[in-house]
Amino acid sequence: MAAMSDSTVGRRNFLKSAPMMGAAPAILSQRNVNDKMRVAMVGVGTRGIYLLEQVQESPNTEIAVICDLYDANLARAQKTAFNKKAEVSKDWEKVVARKDIDAVMIATPDFWHATMAVRAAQAGKHVYVEKGMCRTLEEAKAIRRAVRDNKVTLQLGHHQNSESPFLKAQEIYQAGKLGKTCLARTYIDRTNPWPEWQFYRQYDNQVVPADATTQTVDWEKFQENSGVKTAFDPERFFRWRCWWEYGTGIAGDLMSHQWDGVNLIVGMGIPQAVQTMGGLYFWKKDREVPDQWHVMFEYPKQELNVTFACTFHNRHEGTKTVILGRDASLDVASNYCRLYDAEWKTKSTAPVYEWKKGEMEVTGHQRNWIDAIRGEDKPRCGMDRAWEEAVTIVMSVESYFKERKVKWDPVNEVVV
Repeated sequence: MAAMSDSTVGRRNFLKSAPMMGAAPAILSQRNVNDKMRVAMVGVGTRGIYLLEQVQESPNTEIAVICDLYDANLARAQKTAFNKKAEVSKDWEKVVARKDIDAVMIATPDFWHATMAVRAAQAGKHVYVEKGMCRTLEEAKAIRRAVRDNKVTLQLGHHQNSESPFLKAQEIYQAGKLGKTCLARTYIDRTNPWPEWQFYRQYDNQVVPADATTQTVDWEKFQENSGVKTAFDPERFFRWRCWWEYGTGIAGDLMSHQWDGVNLIVGMGIPQAVQTMGGLYFWKKDREVPDQWHVMFEYPKQELNVTFACTFHNRHEGTKTVILGRDASLDVASNYCRLYDAEWKTKSTAPVYEWKKGEMEVTGHQRNWIDAIRGEDKPRCGMDRAWEEAVTIVMSVESYFKERKVKWDPVNEVVV
């Protein structure tokens, strides 16, 4: 389990000292909710630049500071920001400590999430953090403690919580239309002519930027929290998802999305047991983490199982979620929600309900976070749901490394 341990002295010291670090109350709780929201963007690569674009569309919200370790990312984000006076920095510690910042969006590689989220919360900043929330159970506990102690609003970046088809599926399920439900299946089958996660600065670019050098990238800062020290490697900088030191592979990047979507609809919470199987079966030379990931989440008390299946060599099934009840079934994805009567009692295979674009429209995930900070809404994927996601990721990865089923002890909050 070396890949999932907090292997650096720096990280261990940070997590141990987290409760003792400055515990300022939430700044915004003492301000007029109509005041301009000043947001710091930490990490503006492929995902972060999208978040910047989305959050600045929220009313009375301004990108005040942009932080990244790569010059080209900083320049692109500065051009994208509506606020042309937005400052740029490579020093995230100073950014989150600034008294003129109300909220921080974190879209860095996963191994930095916990350190940054905890520090931001302790400085009284509200936090938006991309999925997966973190890598280890110790990190998840540190984030939860910091968010609760400092009474800040956290939103986890699972956007299905702000997509109409998933919210409609939740409504249908909670109305009891499926009857007794014992199984939910989730899939992500995807591939390209090139290996998955081979993109640089934007998803449609498969070529390493020529200007990514030690003069433009703060490589030493990037490595600080990883527990490894290597010579400058643009592959690790851009394609960090492929190595255990920086993330949790498919578990945190893709599985967490699909599992969280089911949790949104069904509300089953942390699994009582998890079994994971996977391996390097097709794309073997460009990564350390598996390109196949198959998981069974068991909920015997609810008489429910949830499954996740992922491959990177085929895209036949694509990305979808199927929830199977005795009386009806739900097919749901980002662009559809379909309800089917139980085939065992009807000859019809046509959906009895199908979501149409424009139905049940909701605000975007980033806008929901801003509205929640202002007290005008609740975060759709707040701290409680984020905690459940983090524990589930840890259980799946531990099961893979231990090559056995693992269980959750809710009393002692440990994986056994």
